[in-house]
Amino acid sequence: MELQVGKMFLWGFISAITYIAIPLLLFYLLDVWGLMSFTQEFKTYIIIFGIVGIVFSMLSHLFPRDTSANRLVAFGSTVYSGIFLFYMFGGFTPGVSYGTYTITIPPIEVLLGLQLIAWLMLGSTVIRALRYLIEAIELRKKEEYRVKKFKLSKVFQITGTIASLVMLGYLGTLIYSGSNLGFSNLTVSDINHDEQGTPYPAIGDDTLNMTVSFDLTNGGLYAIYDLSIDVFFSTVTSANASALPENTVIGQSLSSSIGTIHAFSSALNNEVTVVIDPLYTVGFLTTDCLLEIKVSFSTVYARILANLNISMQSPWTALI
Repeated sequence: MELQVGKMFLWGFISAITYIAIPLLLFYLLDVWGLMSFTQEFKTYIIIFGIVGIVFSMLSHLFPRDTSANRLVAFGSTVYSGIFLFYMFGGFTPGVSYGTYTITIPPIEVLLGLQLIAWLMLGSTVIRALRYLIEAIELRKKEEYRVKKFKLSKVFQITGTIASLVMLGYLGTLIYSGSNLGFSNLTVSDINHDEQGTPYPAIGDDTLNMTVSFDLTNGGLYAIYDLSIDVFFSTVTSANASALPENTVIGQSLSSSIGTIHAFSSALNNEVTVVIDPLYTVGFLTTDCLLEIKVSFSTVYARILANLNISMQSPWTALI
């Protein structure tokens, strides 16, 4: 059996581009564009995983294609590529139920649990890898395995290819659907100030809450399930920091749920009540400030856990 050393190094170079150069370049561009950021630990593990993947790829091309050794290494290399993708999409993220990615496009931040995609990628590569295992056994035993009129190895190859195409189609529809989600007409109204029978300047026992309303549009192919909403009010700047501190969460909403928004439909005039923290009610009533309004949505979309945060700033004029 003649070893293919030149071919091995050529594919080692190609694999280095695939496993390491392209992912690191993608991470760099996403970071520069301000869309996503990745920890140095994650990048280091990508390099380590990539080096192992390069070794597998080189070994798979060291042996001639018509040998069982080539097919066995190809089996291991294909399975490993699935494990690599599984890691890339957060399948091994410790301490959480789903791997996550954060996408930031100001003023929107999206946290996605992509472990479903990680499992789909791993599953499709394992199915495709079984083709090489069957071929290795066939070459070793010098006999062919068939399912009726079809070669068993071809059955796994075609099934794995179909699974990969289905997964790519799913990703395509997910991207399309995500780009057709809409949030609009955010307004703050119905300011409810209760003096508790002690008008200004005796306002220490006052309560204050407001109604935040908005519209949601789902122009995608998938329904939005289990949609829950939280709204937070934070100070950015304050005309009197001693009465109303800056960079402080001063109020948040009670738990609110919209339920399901079906595909190609809208949920209009949604309302959430925000209660101002009693510690900051006096300062908020009497102090001008720049207010940050953060709306946080938690939902399941296309079987992916998603947390969407939208932040915007608005000047606040003291009521008293």
